[in-house]
Amino acid sequence: MFELTKDLSEATLDKLASDFDHHSEEYRSNSIDILMHMRGKCPFAHSTQYGGFYVATKAEDCLEVAKNADVFSNWPAEVIPALEPTLMIPINVDPPELYDYRAILNPLFSPNKVKLHAAYVRQVADELMDKIVAKGGGDLKWDFALPLTGIMTLKLAGLPPEDWQHYAPPLHQLIYSRLPMEDRLKDMAVMIDRMRTEIRRLKDDPVPGSVIEYLYNVDMAGRKLRVDEIDSFILIMLGGGLDTTQALFGMASVYLARNPERRQELIDHPELLDNAIEEFLRVFPPTQGNSRRATKEITVAGHVIKPEEQVFMSWAAANRDPDDYENPHEIDFRRENIRHFSFGVGPHRCLGSHLARLEAKTMFQVLLEKAPNYKLVDGGVELGDDIGTIAGFKKIEITV
Repeated sequence: MFELTKDLSEATLDKLASDFDHHSEEYRSNSIDILMHMRGKCPFAHSTQYGGFYVATKAEDCLEVAKNADVFSNWPAEVIPALEPTLMIPINVDPPELYDYRAILNPLFSPNKVKLHAAYVRQVADELMDKIVAKGGGDLKWDFALPLTGIMTLKLAGLPPEDWQHYAPPLHQLIYSRLPMEDRLKDMAVMIDRMRTEIRRLKDDPVPGSVIEYLYNVDMAGRKLRVDEIDSFILIMLGGGLDTTQALFGMASVYLARNPERRQELIDHPELLDNAIEEFLRVFPPTQGNSRRATKEITVAGHVIKPEEQVFMSWAAANRDPDDYENPHEIDFRRENIRHFSFGVGPHRCLGSHLARLEAKTMFQVLLEKAPNYKLVDGGVELGDDIGTIAGFKKIEITV
């Protein structure tokens, strides 16, 4: 699981590569073996799944696709398979219109803006971990990482922070579950209706300093935003805020519990934490990859990509490209000049990367200070049923 195991035969890996399916049980159990096999044998492969798509596993090929927004489009979706075509602003918007949206959104999540929230993030993290310690244990996902990221995301948005419990379950069911899609979308519809109702309620009485207040008042390219545009951005903010950072923290906290000498290394050398987080992002990318649709014929890695064909950029593979990293499967807290693809690349690079780093660092600091000897409960750690979109755990039960 997220390690190179070499447990599968060459023939099995060949079959899994030609039928590459990042939503499959085989990928869930053997993702790194599959990706590294593809990287070594056919680094720009074609899968027969979901109507057919290409898979880029080399860093240079992922870069070429991600940065070429003139040819590769984010519409109708950046995931495979796509859900119903629905405009998700700004994720599914291409340049040049994308740049108008990013011009008004980037300032909301600048490093200086994010720093203003550091004390509050620490306060919430302390309160949540104190409860776990007082009980002698808990679930690092549902009692710590998820409420922290949920409370912070809703507070920033201007929605009631305590409502995170209404938003997290349907979002997680959509991403991690193997339930029929129609069932997942029903619960999402209820959640989205709640969100839209709140956004309209807040139009005349928004939370001061909130993202919703800002979006109702900002001018973009000489006009005000439509309410459906605000709905779309807040939905993306909720999805990203409640999923990716908690997934990263979960994977890394499980790794540290299973490798106590590495945990002790961070306790003894807290100055390594920033670099450790970048290594965790590299080796445990929450977002496994994103897709782009070709709008015109182009050749990438010697393959002719025709209009309407899709390319899946595997961030998980690119982050372990031996051409870019020495000992790519090793987690090296002292690795220099870490470049990774976990926040994406190009014009669609993740808007919330600075906030994600702040939340992750705070959670690790609090965990290692208040529960330095935490242990995983036997049978209490369970990976998501589907890790093809976001790779994370369903539960992480610990004792302290």
